[in-house]
Amino acid sequence: MPQIEVNQNTLCKLFHERMLIMDSFEKFHPVLTAHYTLDWLTQTQVKRVDDLFNQPNFTTVSAEKLPNQIFDTVKDINHVMQRVMNATELTWGITDSNDGSFKGIITISGFNRDDKTGIIDFTFVKNEARGLSEVIKRVVEFAKDHFDFTKLEVNLNAPATVISSILKENSFETLDRHRFELDLSTAN
Repeated sequence: MPQIEVNQNTLCKLFHERMLIMDSFEKFHPVLTAHYTLDWLTQTQVKRVDDLFNQPNFTTVSAEKLPNQIFDTVKDINHVMQRVMNATELTWGITDSNDGSFKGIITISGFNRDDKTGIIDFTFVKNEARGLSEVIKRVVEFAKDHFDFTKLEVNLNAPATVISSILKENSFETLDRHRFELDLSTAN
């Protein structure tokens, strides 16, 4: 294995590359839809994020590891923001722009995958699931406009008719009861 000589130039280059990554993801907030604001989780009170996990919600496979104590929520938010700053995922809290209520969390990941498939994960309040369609539509547009993904996928932890319908409305194809995929080359 070749040795990398660590000197001031190497450290400056690594620091500069890291700052470019942080700068590139830093500009991706807030993201707006007609009725929702998507912003960093650190812009939402921890108690409101924790409350989301303690009410009925729809969630994907990767998002289903929900914290059960507020201290765990704090740690999870910190880990999420580290992944955002390391450019391995983009995660936003979803807030109703009209009344400021916190509705959920949505993530785009898969930036390091060789197959150029992005992954969308979410946790969204169950009693307002129809709003998730508007958010997913915006996240799909965002991924298509800003990244070189060829496909997006969603993996549900449990089949849900309302979520399946929302994904189909947003041009996702059903692979099975849990998995959905969108080919971005054919997406509107």
